[in-house]
Formats: sequence, C-alpha cells, structure tokens
Amino acid sequence: MAYTVAVLADIHGNDAALDAVLADLAAQPHDAIVLAGDLLVNGPRPREVLARVRALRAPAIYGNTERALVAARDGADVDPVTAWARARLGEDDLAYLAALPFAHRVTPPGGASPADDLLVVHATPTDVNAMLVTELPPVGDALAAPTPEPEATALLGAARANLILYGHIHYASAGTIRGQRLASIGSVGFPFDGDHRAAYALVAWEGRAWRVAHRRVAYDHQATIAALGREGAPGAALFARRLAEAAWIPFG
Repeated sequence: MAYTVAVLADIHGNDAALDAVLADLAAQPHDAIVLAGDLLVNGPRPREVLARVRALRAPAIYGNTERALVAARDGADVDPVTAWARARLGEDDLAYLAALPFAHRVTPPGGASPADDLLVVHATPTDVNAMLVTELPPVGDALAAPTPEPEATALLGAARANLILYGHIHYASAGTIRGQRLASIGSVGFPFDGDHRAAYALVAWEGRAWRVAHRRVAYDHQATIAALGREGAPGAALFARRLAEAAWIPFG
C-alpha cells in the first residue's frame, strides 16, 4: 500500500482556498501533511490562515514571505504588504514562524535516506527566493525560459533525494537535472496557471519512486477578491487581478 504525503504550498492568506483544500483532503487517503511555505502574505486573512495551519500540527517550512515577516519583526525595513500581515499576528505567531525550518525530508517506511527520500523545499534546496524552472507555465510570460542547467545544478547544491518537491512558482511542473528528479506543485491560494481552482498535491511512495498527483479544488475566488477590498490590504487591486486571472501580474 502506498505511503502518501499531502503537500500544500503558497496559501498566501487565502482562507477560503485553504478551507476548500482541507475539505477535499479529508476525503483523500494520506499518511502525512507538509506545508511548503508562503502561508500568509498577500491574501486577506493571514491570522485566520495561520490559526488553521497551526491547528493541523503538521510539519511546515518557511517561504520567502515568512522570512520577510520574521525580518520585519527584527526591525528591518518592510514593505506595506508584509507590514499589514505582520500587524495581524501575535508574538506567539511570529515566534512560530521564526522557528520554521528551511526544508522537510520524508523517508518512506522501509526506505533508505537519501536515495528514497521526498525532500520538500519552498523554492530550491539552496535559496528560498530563487526560481527553478524546468517547464514554462501554461499561461503568462513572466518566465521566459527554463533555468539553464548549470544554474539549476548550482541551485540544487548538494541536495539529493528520490524527488525534490517545491512550490514558489505557483504551477505544476516536472523535470530532471543531472539525474535528480524535481517537481513543482500548484498554489493553494494564488494559482498562476490560468485555473482559478486551489491546487495541492498528493505524493505517494510506491516502493521505488514518489509519484505526484496534482489535485484541484473549486472555491469561490470572487469572495476572496471581495474580502481583499473589505480588509483594506495594501496591494489589494493587484492581488485581486492575480486571483481574477489566475496568473502572475508583476508589481508596478
């Protein structure tokens, strides 16, 4: 019987999308949950999303937005979007975010590490902000080309696993870099593939390799767009456009 890990990435403060995913996940056989970063910033309900995340008591890692929230707490310059989200969190919430690790490794039952492992990172095994692109997104032109192999190899660093899984780019893809299998998964809260439905993945160990099954879950994304306006979040118009188009739209 397969050992299955549910991986949720890039919730970005979208509580309605997270609730829809968790409802769907409740009906799917799985053995563990991993949260792959970028939990709170950009959506209308950072505090509520973090409460749901913490109630899961599941392993979580930090993304680039968690790092920004923690840096802001330490007095660094902070953009208005991050400051708005941080102001809605308590000190205990910030301490939780500060303690999140960079990566989470799963060795399947009876498996050997690192050869059989699932390695979950937010963006790449070496850099939480970098883009690692093996396939272009199905919509938009924000990413002009796949990451060149020498750069991709450098971003992998010394990391080795049966499969390295990541979020950050908000769409599903797969590839192999010098023998290392990679896959990205879609975003719970802000898909960038032209599909409004929330995305997550079920990753199953079947004795020799991890297999990724991407799931999509319908929810009322228009309600989230309306909530952005009601909550007065900075950048609400931009984030509303991203939700409406299910695509990356740059700042400015």
